Amino acid sequence: MADDRPDRTPHGWVDPAEWYAGLPDCYLAAGMLLTDARDRVLLVKTHYRADWGLPGGVAEEGEPPHLTCEREIAEELGLDRRAGELLLLDFVPADRTRPRSMLYLVFDGGTLTGPRTITPRADEIADYAFLDAAEAERRMHPRHAHRLPHLMAARTRRRPAYLPRP
Repeated sequence: MADDRPDRTPHGWVDPAEWYAGLPDCYLAAGMLLTDARDRVLLVKTHYRADWGLPGGVAEEGEPPHLTCEREIAEELGLDRRAGELLLLDFVPADRTRPRSMLYLVFDGGTLTGPRTITPRADEIADYAFLDAAEAERRMHPRHAHRLPHLMAARTRRRPAYLPRP
């Protein structure tokens, strides 16, 4: 039987550099769901966005999402929190403001109890607040607010939510 496949490279049938160069790019971001003893959600208001949102940010090159989440919480709020269970994976397609798709992961940061010292980074965080779910959704951009009920349900179910968008 004749083998009509292209010549093999040392790494397989296609040169890895050529194969990877043809793959699409995607941004990666991670956030953390933190609540207080009254089950209110911690939101932050940054200086560079009009709406409030969950604390978090974009991954650095080669950074795993859970470490992105932990780093951003430490940088933005001065909190040393470990990323718990994955609660949500949201696929956000490219749009007129973002040239590439984004994968947004949200991890459970647990409940902040007792005395807590939140030290917002002044050059990035304008304000923060613990808000009930309805108020939190009102303050968030609609593109992000739809995640909140899924996050709370995922935390209760102990199973992540996947939110694919067309």
